[in-house]
Amino acid sequence: MHLIETVVGLLAIVLLSNVFSHFVKRVPVAIVQIGLGLLATTVLHIQIEIDTDWFLLLFIAPLLYSDAWRFPKRELWNLRGRIFGNAILLVVLTTVIGGLLIYYIVPELPLAVAFSIAAILSPTDPVAVQSIAKSAKLPPNVMHLVAGESLINDASGLVAFKFAVAAAATGTFSLLGATTSFLYVSLVGTAVGAVIAVILNNLGDFLAEHDGNDVVFMVVLQLFSPFMIYIVAESIHASGVIAVVVAAIIANLHSKVDVNYSDELHFTGVMVWKVFGYLLNGLIFVILGVELPVALHEYAGESGHLALPMVLWYAFATWLVIFGIRVLWTFFNQKVWQLTRGGHRASWRVALISGLTGVRGAVTLAGVISVPVMMDNGVKFPERGLMLFIAATTIIISLVAAIVILPMLSEKPNKNTKTAVKPVAQHMTEARAQIYVLQSAVREIEEHRRETNQAVTYDIMLRYQMKIRKLQIDNISHEKLGPILEAEYRLRQVSFEAERSTLRRLLVAEQITPLVFTSESRRLDRAEAELEDVLLFNKKRSWQFTKRYLIRMMRAIRVWFADEDSERLMAEYLIAKHEGAKAAINAISQFIDSDEGRRLKIDQQAAHNLIITYRNRLEKEHNVNRKLTQAQLEAAKTELEVIGLNAQREAVQHLFEAHFISAEIGLKLRQRINFAETGLLTSEEE
Repeated sequence: MHLIETVVGLLAIVLLSNVFSHFVKRVPVAIVQIGLGLLATTVLHIQIEIDTDWFLLLFIAPLLYSDAWRFPKRELWNLRGRIFGNAILLVVLTTVIGGLLIYYIVPELPLAVAFSIAAILSPTDPVAVQSIAKSAKLPPNVMHLVAGESLINDASGLVAFKFAVAAAATGTFSLLGATTSFLYVSLVGTAVGAVIAVILNNLGDFLAEHDGNDVVFMVVLQLFSPFMIYIVAESIHASGVIAVVVAAIIANLHSKVDVNYSDELHFTGVMVWKVFGYLLNGLIFVILGVELPVALHEYAGESGHLALPMVLWYAFATWLVIFGIRVLWTFFNQKVWQLTRGGHRASWRVALISGLTGVRGAVTLAGVISVPVMMDNGVKFPERGLMLFIAATTIIISLVAAIVILPMLSEKPNKNTKTAVKPVAQHMTEARAQIYVLQSAVREIEEHRRETNQAVTYDIMLRYQMKIRKLQIDNISHEKLGPILEAEYRLRQVSFEAERSTLRRLLVAEQITPLVFTSESRRLDRAEAELEDVLLFNKKRSWQFTKRYLIRMMRAIRVWFADEDSERLMAEYLIAKHEGAKAAINAISQFIDSDEGRRLKIDQQAAHNLIITYRNRLEKEHNVNRKLTQAQLEAAKTELEVIGLNAQREAVQHLFEAHFISAEIGLKLRQRINFAETGLLTSEEE
């Protein structure tokens, strides 16, 4: 039970971190998750014993499979030389040169332990970089290179780390043994991944040929694949990481030529992997934050004789060494490509960006924590606490450095280019184009309104109108927004007053009881107060939202236990709402044509939305009287939704052909329409 509670708590922290990051966009979510993990272990005393094997199996294997499965084939092939150079040669150089420099900088560390630190710090963590890159425009080749090398350098870094730790524990090291072992784990891991991938691909083809091409089953098989492949490879002492990556690449290549690989399977697979990756990425950084106090405790227990500023300097110097090696490697690598293949001129800026994107993360921490406390001979592992503290602090330094410096090095827009090259036509903004597209759908849906489908027509139109209204308000300057909100507030006041007058008339005519009159009057008072909160941007809106539903529940209970007959009361409520809606529609129409309405320049969109709201109320009552079945309503709704989506597509095509929107905005709008259609068809199928 304790394990289940821990997992639920970690998932809650992941969700909370993303909520916080939504409001504080300048801080990458990875840093927020590390901070919350640190807070959780400090306040709630959450403890997690990390074992390298299960950590790589549960987190690294599926994430690498997802990245390799979705990695662009063209970029992977074009950058193959640089990727393998960074993933293997750079890891070796970092381990050897970095280990020697760390040994010189930190005299307390034995040489083998210094090599161990350099080796485990050599793998990069692209997960953190992807989060940081959102706030900085980085060169695509650099991002593809970092992502590509991270698919392989985890294996090479862990192998180098394994032999360095063994050397520290036994005092012996064999270059031949290390090379032979690396070749074995790499080649056999590649073979295992390739064989299992071919078997799984053939299994999928076999099932498809025998009418067993179930999308849900195929996606579950994809999710299961990395775990099975990793376990099989590790069971024969090969690299599970390399096996998983190779299998994912083969699966990606097979999907492009597989006639049974449907668009539905691709879309569902991508969405499921996004959700899965979202949770795993978050958990990795939360666990990283949870384990930081472990590093501090280890250091305090074993190496407390060193002053904390000195240890922090050791960690910073270690990061400088790793960073400097990567920068120099990238720059001279560019020089070689420039001289041999006539590539772009070598740039220190690109080299610095490459160095900063080499952020260290989960694999580093998992590896260093796996170092045994006691060696086989019963002696403590030398300076394990200092080693753990330096590695953990270096991870944080690499993240912070990337956050602070990468945006400074990102590409800035060239003002001269902007003025020299002028577009042929002034493009719409994305928001304005989306408003036009939605308005086109509303017009098309309204043209298909009939007596039998009016209820669902107004329902769909109201949803469209609210989307349009939100886009308008979100993209209007504060100077223009004030008068619009004032006019809308006055319009709503007119409708409320019309409803109140109707209630008084019905009460005098004894068509409703005082209970219904009081209840509906209070409803209007609350609605007016809520309107002020919304239009005046009152921060108590969420509390008012909750309060409204609590009051509705109390009113329903009151009606249920009232002395009067419940059915008669409900009928009176329907009369009050029906007559109030009709009166409000008439009042709104008259107000728009009045002198005050013309003076306020009432927004037609706001008036139209409000009228549709009241018509929707009327049509729902008429629908009850018609006693239409749920199946009839759903069929009418689906038909109108499809009509609206087709109208949106036609509107996007019209804007693109008329050069009112760019190809990029057109693609985004079409993606939204496709997502909406997929959701509609999925709901219809269910």
